[in-house]
Amino acid sequence: MNDPTETAKPKFPPRKKNAPTAVPPSLQFDLFTQFYGASADLSNTIELWDAVPKFAVSKRRQDQIRDTNGRLPILRQSFLHRPFPRALNEPLSCSVKIVPAYIETDDGDRDFYPSTDEELLDEVLRKIYSDQTLGMLDMTNGDSWVRFTLRGLQRELSLRGRTRSLAEIKRSLEILAHCVVTVHVSKGSRDLNISTAFLSDLTSVSRRDYEDGTTAWCARLPALVTKSIRDLSFRQFNYATLMSLDSQLARWFHKRLSHEYVNAALMSPYTILYSTIARDSALLSDRPVDNRKAVTAALSGLKERGVLFCFDQSQRLDGRKITDVLYTLTPSRDFVAEIKAANKRAADGHARAFADGLSGPWRNEHVRKADRRHVHGQELGAEGADDHRRQVAIQQHKKKDGME
Repeated sequence: MNDPTETAKPKFPPRKKNAPTAVPPSLQFDLFTQFYGASADLSNTIELWDAVPKFAVSKRRQDQIRDTNGRLPILRQSFLHRPFPRALNEPLSCSVKIVPAYIETDDGDRDFYPSTDEELLDEVLRKIYSDQTLGMLDMTNGDSWVRFTLRGLQRELSLRGRTRSLAEIKRSLEILAHCVVTVHVSKGSRDLNISTAFLSDLTSVSRRDYEDGTTAWCARLPALVTKSIRDLSFRQFNYATLMSLDSQLARWFHKRLSHEYVNAALMSPYTILYSTIARDSALLSDRPVDNRKAVTAALSGLKERGVLFCFDQSQRLDGRKITDVLYTLTPSRDFVAEIKAANKRAADGHARAFADGLSGPWRNEHVRKADRRHVHGQELGAEGADDHRRQVAIQQHKKKDGME
């Protein structure tokens, strides 16, 4: 809930860091930038950061809720997130607080939340970062840096059918640089708070350079992006498909499916409740009838783009009142193939990291899957697997009889 009396401070802390001129190579960055498929159309989802509902307030809605001084309240939203690896973790209660950017405009200084334009630019910046000549992962200081030009951003947006003027791109960069995001994660008795800008230490250029659009800019990506790269909790997804989707809710669905639906199959559909969509996307209004139409339209868009084969919905009723809706999403063959490629890339990356002696939250899952392959004889051979099963059975029998 937002407190209309609580507004943001107009100034943002000064720049504290400068981008390094060079960084040592790292396996994590190599794995992040190497794709299985047509790399020009692929990018990465980011653990936790992509689950944060941070682009949810439209520009029209912002115009409606600004006060007479151009100020917006601090935005708060709760959501659930199941940490990677999801098979080993329960969902965590999370919340996000967004302090709007205080930007100088022709109509005076005004507050802005990040919205659709900033969402798309954020995707483009991450795509550019995955180019090894434009991105840097500073493992020593725990920072991720991306270099870009305004013209380069404009070309990529235009290529994806999202044409923006240089002035619009610069405004979005200012909003991303001056909004402060605080993510709160509750895990039992432990609480974690992560506060960051969307873009930190954004370099500025002269008016002449800005109008030219070819001068290189540089910015530091959020700490959660760096953490996901270091933890190998990112996943490959179809960036071209995402950028082609007109509905923001459809893009939210696509990101969620790409990151979480690791067992995608025609005979294993993905199910999600309307109440979950409302809570975790923060993209729905206060009118349930309109919202259900918006969900149907978003899913129809995914079907048209070849992400879904079909979808179904089942209403949950209390008498005649609709209390919730269960959506069942059946993936297309193309999307299943994309998920399998993403799974293969992740598994190969974890195997390389394991062989390299790296550690991370993926390690237990990697070992568990390796043990399961051993048990099924895929690596030990039939006789070795039988012996392994015998040893496991002996140990279980001893424990049952109190011998251990």
